Amino acid sequence: MAKEEIEFLYDLERLLISRKAELPKGSYTSKLFKKGIDKIAQKVGEEAVETIIASKNKKESETVGETADLIFHLLVLLVEKDIPLDTVIQEMMVRSKK
Repeated sequence: MAKEEIEFLYDLERLLISRKAELPKGSYTSKLFKKGIDKIAQKVGEEAVETIIASKNKKESETVGETADLIFHLLVLLVEKDIPLDTVIQEMMVRSKK
């Protein structure tokens, strides 16, 4: 994976943080943040199920699309909980060494 792709996730995280702080009208993420953790967690669950279903199908593009939706909503959840993406990455690194 290229540095540019990793940086995109950090850019998205920064955008989501600003959306949470500013709550601009018309923003999908603003609507999620206004509805709170229950709605955000529900969306993560929905996207997880859709990713599972897509993975059982033969079209790679469906799995890629649903996975993108899942990762996006996971980032929204992390921002809502004030958990930096780096914290999750560090935990993954620790677990990979076990």
